[in-house]
Amino acid sequence: MKSSTLATRLLFAAILLAALVYFGLSLTAYLMDPYKTTVAYNYISDNAVAVSGYVVREEEALSGSGELVYSSRSEGERVSAGGTAAIIYQSPQALEDANTLRSLEEQLEQLTYAQFLASGAQANARLDDEVTAALLTFRGAVANGSLSAAVDSSDKLRSAVLKRSYAYSGTEDLEAAIAGLREQISALSAAADPGTTRVTAAQAGLFSSLVDGYESVLNPDMVRELTPSGYRQIAPAGPTGGVGKIVYGYKWYFVTVMRNEDIRSLEVGDAITLRFQKGLDRDIEMKVDTISAAEDGERVVVFEAEKYLNLSTLLRSQNAQVIFNSYSGIRVPRSTVRVEQVPVTDEDGNALLEPDGREKTQSVTCVYCLWGVYARRKPVTVLWQEAEYILVAPDDGYLATLPSADAREGRRLRAGDQVITAAADLYDGKVIR
Repeated sequence: MKSSTLATRLLFAAILLAALVYFGLSLTAYLMDPYKTTVAYNYISDNAVAVSGYVVREEEALSGSGELVYSSRSEGERVSAGGTAAIIYQSPQALEDANTLRSLEEQLEQLTYAQFLASGAQANARLDDEVTAALLTFRGAVANGSLSAAVDSSDKLRSAVLKRSYAYSGTEDLEAAIAGLREQISALSAAADPGTTRVTAAQAGLFSSLVDGYESVLNPDMVRELTPSGYRQIAPAGPTGGVGKIVYGYKWYFVTVMRNEDIRSLEVGDAITLRFQKGLDRDIEMKVDTISAAEDGERVVVFEAEKYLNLSTLLRSQNAQVIFNSYSGIRVPRSTVRVEQVPVTDEDGNALLEPDGREKTQSVTCVYCLWGVYARRKPVTVLWQEAEYILVAPDDGYLATLPSADAREGRRLRAGDQVITAAADLYDGKVIR
């Protein structure tokens, strides 16, 4: 028993010693190796300023209120002058009956369409494509976090699946289902409560379900006169909720306060890119509409857009980036970029001399990369600098002075190159492995 215990202890001791030796050697190799590398990769960096502000439109809240409201329009849908935007019901039962009637009418439309396409492999293929397209649209809306788009696409998906299921079952089942739906619609229509109030649009515009109280506070003319102190006093006025609103015109605006140093050289009429934090899945090109007088080092800036008004109807308070420039290049750590004096050579690779006999050199910005077991200098042009990295591109001007295409390609920095980030006494052609 004692012999077995001693053997076990010796075995554990040997394993522990081996582990310590392994980690010790690994740590020594890590500390002794002066050459560290990282992968260069393509990257886009923005020269931008973060701001917060309000989306402004010419809009008007619809008159009418109540809890039993059905909106007949989708978000951002255009409504003609006098067109119905919503219906207010007088009783819960009337609203329930109306919703049931609408559901039955939608099913009837779907089944009628399925009956029309029920015969033939080509028709079935069309329905399969419709189901697939609706499913992909729904998945994209969910992935983007757009709930309103997800609701719309889910309705289309449900409709497509229903059509396809009846196409499989044949025309006899379809005809019976259609006849039954028509009977239900007829009976429900005859018994429906006529006590409803229709809310119509006084002028043509886009419908929005969101009423937040800013409709009478924020408008294009008002924000053009704002000062920074006036901007800070913006607050909603009037009731919220209701049955929705109508957005007029085709332009929309974003108003914010910016520091003088952040505005830089912006002038009225300049085109600039804005990236909103939420609600829009794209960068928006906007024009500087107005810039207020300075107040305590700040100015009110109003940006104007003529596109995507229908996508802005749910936006109000927003954080955004004002993007002055975007730079696309190869990202490398700041520590890897060097400026060196490189000999100037002729077409045959011979060094050129100054009149006093000294070797002629030129200043070259470069990084060093692994080239097999060697360090190779690759000339670069700096595009943009941040605290931790620099965006660069191959220095085509310097590369053009090299004597051959092979020499130029061998010196060209590419995404995926192993850039040397730490080295001792590094020079071109040094063996480092």
